[in-house]
Formats: sequence, C-alpha cells, structure tokens
Amino acid sequence: MRIFAENSPFDMKDHLKARGYRWSDGSDGRPKSWWMELPEESLEEELGFLRSEIYRWEADPPIKYLTALDRFKAGS
Repeated sequence: MRIFAENSPFDMKDHLKARGYRWSDGSDGRPKSWWMELPEESLEEELGFLRSEIYRWEADPPIKYLTALDRFKAGS
C-alpha cells in the first residue's frame, strides 16, 4: 500500500522523514505530498500515527492499494 500525508503541516516534515516518508513534488503523477509504502497489516498503526502525531485530528489521508505491476514499474 502507499499512503500519502497530503496537506501535512510543514513543521512536521522532519517527523515524517524520520518515519521513512519520502517527498513527492508532484512531477511524477503522485500527489504533492509525503508518502510511504507499507504492508496492509500496518495501515491502522500508520493512520494512528498520522492522526495523533502529524495532523492531530481524524484525517483521512489518501491510500493507494498497489499491485505488483504498480509497485515495480519504472518511475513508481
């Protein structure tokens, strides 16, 4: 899965980076946001982190379910 921390507060960028998020400037078709890939079983934990530590409200960040083709094609 790929989760996007869209519209996250700028001052939280170091927390996201330390957690393994990467920045996308939007030039590759992804949303302009911090993002990371994670296994489906880690989704609830990650949503909890984003909601409590980054957004500090019950945000519903975009999530993309990846197929093997999505995950391994060039430029993904």
